[in-house]
Parts: sequence; C-alpha cells; structure tokens
Amino acid sequence: MSEEERTPNPIKPTELPQENAAAVPASDTPEETRAELPAAGKTEGEDLVQEKIETESAGAFELPAPTTEPVDVWPTPSVPSKAPASDAPDVTNDDRLMAALAWVSMVIIQLPVVSIVLLLAQGNKERAFQRYHAITSTLFWVVTPIYEILAAIVYTILTVITLGCLGLFLWVIFFLPHLIALYYAYQAYNGKEVEIPVISDFARNQGWA
Repeated sequence: MSEEERTPNPIKPTELPQENAAAVPASDTPEETRAELPAAGKTEGEDLVQEKIETESAGAFELPAPTTEPVDVWPTPSVPSKAPASDAPDVTNDDRLMAALAWVSMVIIQLPVVSIVLLLAQGNKERAFQRYHAITSTLFWVVTPIYEILAAIVYTILTVITLGCLGLFLWVIFFLPHLIALYYAYQAYNGKEVEIPVISDFARNQGWA
C-alpha cells in the first residue's frame, strides 16, 4: 500500500462551508448605518404611542403665552366717606343733627324741648327721619318717670335688706335712662332709626311714625 493511500485526504480550507454572512453582524458596520436600522422588537404601533407620549409631555411643560394687558400691581385704595352710614338714603346732615339733639336735650335739661319743636315745626313734617326720632324720644321721656319710680322701689328694698351695702352700688340704676338716651343720640347722628322695645311698635301702630 502506498503512502498516499494510507493518509486520508485532508480537508482543504477552501472546501469548508461558508457560514451565512447575514447571520453574523459585521463588526465594521458604520454607526450611521446601524442608527438607521429599526430597533429590534418594536412595531410601528409602539413607535406611534411613544411619539404621542413625548408630545404630551412636552406640551405639559409649555409656559403660557405672556399677556400684553397691563396688570394693576398697586390697587387704588378706596377713600372712606366722612359722612356716617345711613339706613335711609334721603337723610341729610341736618336730619341727623336734629335727631341727635332730640335725645341729648332730655339728658341735659330733662325735657323733650327739641322733640316738641320738631313735631310742631311745619317744615319738618315731611322729614320722616326727624319725625321718627322726635316721637320716639318724646315717648321715651314719658316712660322714663315710670322707670324711675320702679327703680326707687327696688333700690329702697335692696338697701334695707342688705343693711345699706347694695345702696353703695345700686344708685347707678337711676342714670340708666340717661345712658340709653346718649346711645340713641349717637345712633341717630349716624343716620340710623333705632328700634326701641315697645315704644317703636306703639308709635307705628298709632300711625305717628
């Protein structure tokens, strides 16, 4: 047997099967070419969803367009009116002054002189505000002596029971009508028709106010 027959035929390099070139990615592929290739595992629908999310996210952070209208940084302060507020819009300064004097006169001279003058004056009959305070102050003056009598009885009884101790403090009750009249004078000067219990309703029921 010859030497060639004993040695098997060697496989030549050229006879090796060539691998599929498309299965093995080339390492020297340019980066630009690889960037153009579509991402593996992504479909066209997923690309549209991703693009929509990015668009909405970008719109959420958009700043509103600046307005050209001038903004009043310093508001104009309102100037308060010097005249006191009035319940009736047609009440004048003279009405408020005369109504207040109708109450103050009872505190100073203990007589409703101003109230009677307002009721008898021909020019004041059409002034409802003055007439109301003139009538209510006159009725208040009529009721005041009744209160004074009741206050004297209560003062005497409590002073005797407490052996004169409460008498040192209860004398204040005799000045209570004067304090109430001053309060009504203040309300009248502010242009308000004060509501006096029993007296106001009685004046309206009689048609006087």
